[in-house]
Amino acid sequence: MFDSTRRNFLQQTSIGLATFGISGLVLRSEAQPTQEVSRNRSDRILIQMGPVLKDGITAKSDLRKVTPQPYGPFYRTGAPFRGKLSLPGEPGTTFVLSGRVWAYDTKRPLPGVVLDFWHVDIAEKYSNGTTDFRNRGRLVSSETGFYELESIRPIPYRPNPTGAPEFWRCAHFHLVAISPGYEPLVTEIHFQGDPKKNDPMYRPENAIVVEEQNANGRVFQRGVFDVVLERESDSK
Repeated sequence: MFDSTRRNFLQQTSIGLATFGISGLVLRSEAQPTQEVSRNRSDRILIQMGPVLKDGITAKSDLRKVTPQPYGPFYRTGAPFRGKLSLPGEPGTTFVLSGRVWAYDTKRPLPGVVLDFWHVDIAEKYSNGTTDFRNRGRLVSSETGFYELESIRPIPYRPNPTGAPEFWRCAHFHLVAISPGYEPLVTEIHFQGDPKKNDPMYRPENAIVVEEQNANGRVFQRGVFDVVLERESDSK
């Protein structure tokens, strides 16, 4: 039997604003719009999703195209939109990956780009992407093309430890980047100095430098990878 105390609690939270309808979750009929803290419109922040940038970011003339890679067999659609890919307490080294998305034609940052990431855990396994979305997630680049995610650092792994025990994939983040008017990008983000960089798919131009940092007494690693998208060809 459903605990009445829990039911009352849920009804007073955001979870409690939903009920189950014929086609899934439906907003409760008595729910009201979320109230603003301040109605002073002069306090509003305009989120500009166009090319206008107000933070002084200038065009870059030294952009290099990102080397594309195949999807691989472990890509799954429908990953949740979130900035933290790993679950709380996920074993592994905490890793923060950030960067900016650029347009190769204009040399300017691109806002609103959907970035889809996925990677293995420290047991060399991918989540199934249906009931389990560990280490999978999507983000949208900001008004200035910026993105940042937290996860664990991927490790090298053997795709076929029984049939090909000597073949190792280098450590990598998988990435799919999608933006209207630009060619979809499927690639991998590698690491400089990877012990398995003899992997034929390892690309030095896609390899990032890893820095170790400390925040609030906790040690973590971070790296920066800029994404550069090419304009969609007129023939398509």
